[in-house]
Amino acid sequence: MSEVNWQTLYTAALSESDPNRLYGKIEAARRAIRLRLDQLDDDNSREREQLDRAMHALFTLSARRRSA
Repeated sequence: MSEVNWQTLYTAALSESDPNRLYGKIEAARRAIRLRLDQLDDDNSREREQLDRAMHALFTLSARRRSA
């Protein structure tokens, strides 16, 4: 899975307005991010930080939707 794929899935999750589809998009983005994290070597700290921030944003989005 390429870097573009996790970013595309992440953006789709962030922009989803249908609560019934949001969870699936969040989970797809999380899977893609975890896969990309597994592919990275230690020299790629900038991308690792981007992935960590994206994962945190998805967690926050999910938590906010559950409490709304």
